[in-house]
Amino acid sequence: MRYYFTFIIAVLCLCFSALSYANTIKTLSVVDATQLINTNTECWYDNKRYSEGAVVQVHSVTLICAAKYPQHSNSQLMWLKLDKQGNLIYPKKPATITVN
Repeated sequence: MRYYFTFIIAVLCLCFSALSYANTIKTLSVVDATQLINTNTECWYDNKRYSEGAVVQVHSVTLICAAKYPQHSNSQLMWLKLDKQGNLIYPKKPATITVN
């Protein structure tokens, strides 16, 4: 009787342990402001360094490491969005300057 009880407990433990395995989904971290604008000649994302021209997919947004000021040859690099056609989307500059 004692062996049957031990056997049933062991079978139940094995059944429940097999059900405890779950599919894990790898999530991508969101780019924060410190990663968008940097002062170096590389782009950083998820603690990894990327060079100019690197493309990263973040959820449904495609980012590319490109020159902050394209008219300068030694410009800083930053992450820029790509549109559906693959064109760079530069951030909009304010139309006026305000002084507090």
